[in-house]
Amino acid sequence: MQQADPDHDAAHRVAVVLVGLERLDINVVVLPQPDAGFVDALHRARDAAVVAGRRALVESAARNAREVALRAFSRSGFSGTWAATDMGASVVRAQDRVAVAAAFEAAAIAAVAEDVVDAETLEILREPTDALRMTTGLPPPGALSNFTSGTAPSSGATQVMLAIAVVIAGIVFGYAMGAIQLGILVIVIGLAAVGLIGRRGTLR
Repeated sequence: MQQADPDHDAAHRVAVVLVGLERLDINVVVLPQPDAGFVDALHRARDAAVVAGRRALVESAARNAREVALRAFSRSGFSGTWAATDMGASVVRAQDRVAVAAAFEAAAIAAVAEDVVDAETLEILREPTDALRMTTGLPPPGALSNFTSGTAPSSGATQVMLAIAVVIAGIVFGYAMGAIQLGILVIVIGLAAVGLIGRRGTLR
């Protein structure tokens, strides 16, 4: 019977995580900037992995995760959004790039250190990418697909006008609060609610 190889298992976990990160959408980015608790958790996981003799794996996992993040931004730099608005260009800011890159790196390092660090540390490191998984598949705010897909309001002029109002309200709210991410979140939640109303209407 072949004995388990912890280092081989760790490398396999990293490979699985990297494949999963490739599938995440970042058209809608609502991640916070890394805080002190997140940074401390990252250090704990990295140190535990190094002590376990996995320094090379930690370094390659972090590097590959950052490359995945760069490719993700390259794919999502622009999208089909409303013409003649600031939403016609990428909504991703430099801070968002930092947050996503840190999230991807943390998820990869968590995979390396999964068997040598505590569950709370792993939860902290995986929380940002778990949040991205929740938004994966959602159309970008203002995207025309919001009004042509089966998940967007398309049953009548009322739903279309309501969706347009949601987008406008989100933009105004974001600028008024000085936090574009909050405006994006308002738009995402609002469009999801409008889509739900539209689907209920088609089921009647």
